[in-house]
This record gives sequence, structure tokens and C-alpha cells, in this order.
Amino acid sequence: MDDQGGWLWLVMNVGFVLVLAVALIWGTMRWRQRRTDSAARAERDRETLKSYRESDQNTAR
Repeated sequence: MDDQGGWLWLVMNVGFVLVLAVALIWGTMRWRQRRTDSAARAERDRETLKSYRESDQNTAR
């Protein structure tokens, strides 16, 4: 019966900490990826607008 207390301590103090660490690493990676994707999306949008403006100028002539 006393051995179960040891296992419970191990699960709480090691297992949960490992789960938390994995969750933090995963969340950080997703956050960085989202920031990178939004920067690339903004650049793509600027290039699209530039292309539209150039197209409008060419058709106006």
C-alpha cells in the first residue's frame, strides 16, 4: 500500500511536468509559425495590391 504513494508522487511531480513542458514547447512552436505565416501573408498582400495597381495603370493608357 505504501508503494502507491511513491507512484503517485512520480506521476504528479515528473509526469505532469513533462506533459506541461511538451504543451509549452508545442504552443511556442505554433505561436512562432503563426507569426511567420502572418508576415508572409502581409508581404503577399502588398505584392498583390502592387500588381493590381500596375495592371490598372496599364489598362488606363
